[in-house]
This record gives sequence, structure tokens and C-alpha cells, in this order.
Amino acid sequence: MSPTSGTPSGGEPIDRTAGEAIRLAHRALDRFPEVVRRHKFVAGGAVISSSLIALAGVAITRRIRAGQTPEEAVANVTAEEVQGLRVIEPEPPAESAEAAEQPDEPESDGAEAKRQLA
Repeated sequence: MSPTSGTPSGGEPIDRTAGEAIRLAHRALDRFPEVVRRHKFVAGGAVISSSLIALAGVAITRRIRAGQTPEEAVANVTAEEVQGLRVIEPEPPAESAEAAEQPDEPESDGAEAKRQLA
């Protein structure tokens, strides 16, 4: 530990939210040991690439924002998502989906006339 800051790296301490996001990312990566193995480096594979942890965190966050609980997000995330190879977009809320299914209102006569002139 750094004698001046009290943190192992000597940098700023991680806040609770960031710490939880990193823990969730590691829990998700624990489900994919082959992916982790491909992204280890330093001294015979002692460290996981920080980019892989960041990608896993992004995948978990997308699922949470789509309405899943943190536990569901960790359980449902895929290897492709944690590697950034596949992005799962959140589904639109029910109200937006209903609006998309309703037909558009008829165009005004002015818009129809402009289209015929073109």
C-alpha cells in the first residue's frame, strides 16, 4: 500500500458503484473461463485484460438498463457480449412498441400534392 494514500495502487480509492460494477463483471467472466484464458497476460497469465473487464461491465450495464436485475444480467450475458462481438440492444418499453405498431396518420393533401409534382 502507498503510505500517503492508503490504497494498494497509490491512486484514488474506487467508489462503491464502480466497485460493484467491477465485481459484477468478474462474476460474469467467471462463467466463461475460455474467454478469460485468451485475455490473460503478464507472468504466465496472472492478469485479465482490463479491456475485457470493461466490455463485460458494459454488457452487464446494457442488460440492467433494459430492465434485468444485476443477478439476471450476470446469468444471461453471453460470451460474445463480454468480448464486444455482439451487442444486445435493450427492448423498447411496451408503450413505444404499441406506438410503432399503430399505422401512421394519413398525410395532408399538401404533402400528397408535393409528392405528385416530384
